[in-house]
This record gives sequence, C-alpha cells and structure tokens, in this order.
Amino acid sequence: DSKKGVDCSAFTCAMMSEVYGLSLPRTSREQYKEGHRVSKSSLMQGDLVFFNTTGGVSHVGVYLHNNKFVHASASSGVMISDLDDAYFKRRYLGATRLR
Repeated sequence: DSKKGVDCSAFTCAMMSEVYGLSLPRTSREQYKEGHRVSKSSLMQGDLVFFNTTGGVSHVGVYLHNNKFVHASASSGVMISDLDDAYFKRRYLGATRLR
C-alpha cells in the first residue's frame, strides 16, 4: 500500500471505505472473517470474494455483477476478472457480505 502499488487486501480496504463507507481489517485472511457468508449463486455487488492462491485465504476481490469482480493483481495491477476464469474457478473459497 504505497506509491509502488497496492495489494489485493489494501485495494479492498480502500474501495470499501470509499464506495460503501466501511472499514475492513488489512489482510485478506482477516477480511474473510468479517460479515456473513453468502453462496456463489447469491452474490451481490459489493460482496467480498476470496481465493486460495498461495495457501489458505490469500486473495480477495469485490464482486461487481454478471460473475465479474474487481481486484488488485500483483502481475497486472487493478483489473476485472470473471469468477469462471479457470484460474479463479479452481481457487474460489467463498464470499462474505458486509452490509
């Protein structure tokens, strides 16, 4: 979280604060414990989606709509991806709703 870039959990902290006025813990693992679980079929805009990319809860994004989510990627910066992309589909852990 500096001028050099932002990681996924710092991005969700900033986005949720700016857009929804919500405060989140700093790491994806801590963010996973916030709110209440929602099924993939019940996702709504603003829900947090979590992935196992390096072991356990290690990546987070914010659900948009139509199966798309926004997140910060170490290799590509802030981007929009699809939950059904092969990479993310295999690594999906679950989602939480904060509001």
